[in-house]
Amino acid sequence: MPNDQKPADPFDPLALRIDPASGPNLGVKKALVHVPVQKPNRQHYFRTRVDADFRMTMAILELKEERETYAVAPNVAAALPGETRIVELRLCVTRAGNVYLWPVPLPSTDGRENSWHKTAREAAELAETQWVRIVANMGAGCYDILIAPPGLSDPVWPDASFAELLRVAFGGGRLIDSIDHPVLQRLLGR
Repeated sequence: MPNDQKPADPFDPLALRIDPASGPNLGVKKALVHVPVQKPNRQHYFRTRVDADFRMTMAILELKEERETYAVAPNVAAALPGETRIVELRLCVTRAGNVYLWPVPLPSTDGRENSWHKTAREAAELAETQWVRIVANMGAGCYDILIAPPGLSDPVWPDASFAELLRVAFGGGRLIDSIDHPVLQRLLGR
């Protein structure tokens, strides 16, 4: 058909079909400028990265009122008993492709088990191989773990190292590596 002629039927599939490889987003890459540190949203299915290189045990400081989480260097955490929490930070991604770091609670050192923490760890392990959601079950005092039906596509992980993800998540003053950090000074009443 010559270029100046329109197809007989503008809704003919041949007239509208496009090769996905020639789409407008070909070669476009989303910049990784925000990596929240949070627990999974109850309405989103998520996966956790199974690779040991994308998880770590670390100390965090959570300011609940400000909804801010800080990474705390081990030497500083030792100087702040009761202020920090030891977690396993896990890389997660939602079905929509949103990336975040989940501070999964670890078992307590005193031998008592918290059912919220236990079911969160179980969800993190299940999410290594399946899409899951966690929903608070106040009556049972734990998280219910909902598993998505089989057949969903595999997660698309960010093309960044764990160090790069940590830098984005805790950059801009969210790394407490000195007792002189302004957040600690405020907590200590100075």
